[in-house]
Amino acid sequence: MKRFGFWGVLLSVFWLAGCQQETKFGVVSGTVTDVDGNPVANAEVYVPNSPEARTFTLHNGTYYLTKVPEKFTEIRARAEINGVEYTGRQIAQVFEDIPAKSVNIMIAPRNRQGAVEGYVRDPLGQPIEGARVFAGGALSSAMAVTDSRGYYRLEGLPGGYDYPIVASAPDYENDKRTVSVVAGQTTIFSFTLNSAVNRPMNAPQNLTATAWTMPRSLTATRNAALRRAYDSIKALIDGDTKPRRALSRADTGYWIEVDLSWDYAEHPNLLGYGIYRGRNQDELTQNSIAYLRDPLADFFADLDPALQPNITYYYEVVTVSSYFPPDDSLITSPRSNRASARPFTEIQITAPRPNAVVDLRAEALTFSWTPVERADYYLVLIYDRFPDYQVQPYYPADLSNPGAAKVFAPNTSLVYTGPALSPGRTYYAVVLALTSDRSTRAISQLVPFQIVR
Repeated sequence: MKRFGFWGVLLSVFWLAGCQQETKFGVVSGTVTDVDGNPVANAEVYVPNSPEARTFTLHNGTYYLTKVPEKFTEIRARAEINGVEYTGRQIAQVFEDIPAKSVNIMIAPRNRQGAVEGYVRDPLGQPIEGARVFAGGALSSAMAVTDSRGYYRLEGLPGGYDYPIVASAPDYENDKRTVSVVAGQTTIFSFTLNSAVNRPMNAPQNLTATAWTMPRSLTATRNAALRRAYDSIKALIDGDTKPRRALSRADTGYWIEVDLSWDYAEHPNLLGYGIYRGRNQDELTQNSIAYLRDPLADFFADLDPALQPNITYYYEVVTVSSYFPPDDSLITSPRSNRASARPFTEIQITAPRPNAVVDLRAEALTFSWTPVERADYYLVLIYDRFPDYQVQPYYPADLSNPGAAKVFAPNTSLVYTGPALSPGRTYYAVVLALTSDRSTRAISQLVPFQIVR
């Protein structure tokens, strides 16, 4: 095991929160999802009683909230989905100089929520103040912090589910249980934490990095349907239930995201994770970009606005121990395997133009797009309805066997030979660029068009 002074310094900052009297403000970012992990677009995210700390989620459910008061701050989210009000909450520890990342909020119908409350104590029955209690969710954990009595309360949890719940505190071993949450009720559950002993920490296994490049035009729209359309297309390509949601701001015509995931492994001393990123070995060794204080986590969204296309970024992750030696240094695991991401530049459909009417009596329906460096192939999708999670592509009918819809680079066009298209109906086209292992992706704008025969 290795000791890293940086993490000790960072954690000391977190522990000493509250020593300053002057109110300061920080930045919080994260993602809003429903209970199934689907992103929620156009959800309002805000800090109660802080009018300036208010924003709305983007098409992929991500938000960027400024003017957030320091210390432990409640972040709330609300949205109306099919006429039903959904709400959720999360606790963020906020500092002026350290952005709070991956503060993810799970929302559910207000009338279907339950709560868990109780106490966290040591083996002698004394309260543990400042312990954190996590309830595992679709993207990350809901969190509560104990008060001077050791009391905690987790609210806004969708009822009808069994949650893995972990109580965690420095110098104590975790206590993990499964707790059932019932809508409209409060489940009482308390924890006893034993003193931590020095146990070897295991490195995270099977770290992977996934990069997306998406149109910047999505950031300017408040059209929730359009945002949901892009998320549903992304979900088709991801092919699993783990969300890949968060986007980073780029100063160009597109947005870039890099998401990390690893295999979750339980450990009694697991306090959280240290995240490293670098463009070379030296930078990777020294550049610790985040401390993820969540012992249930298996996902981290890199939200750095500095991410750029055609630059290779390397990532490694370590586990952080709750055991602290007498010298107060921090103990972490060896590093995980190294994962890398090299985001694409943007891709744009050049034909047909948006809202074009294609006369098949005079010309063939041809799709063309801009080339993307390093793309192994392109995938052309056509929808006969506006894309959504419940709407599958009209063409190709089978994504596992896309046939001519899969165009190998360097070709950047496709003459349509698929099923007949109905005259006068609006169709929607989108083109994706992918590497052969699908770890790097770019998605074009969504182009509506009609057919005349």
